[in-house]
Amino acid sequence: MADPVEKVKDVAHAVEHPVETAKDLAAEAERGSSPRTPLIALTGVTIFVGIAFAILVTIALILYFAYGGK
Repeated sequence: MADPVEKVKDVAHAVEHPVETAKDLAAEAERGSSPRTPLIALTGVTIFVGIAFAILVTIALILYFAYGGK
């Protein structure tokens, strides 16, 4: 079992350097040898789809209230 102090240090490092953490996770997912790879890939896809959905809903609401919401 991993040392709790080391886990806290890893989390603190990840919070301090989010760009490096994102690059490390992308590299880990690309290698595909980690058990976390499916979770990393699924999280990336979910974030991308969520952002796309939010943009589409925003555009649809703007168009509705600007042109058709009488």
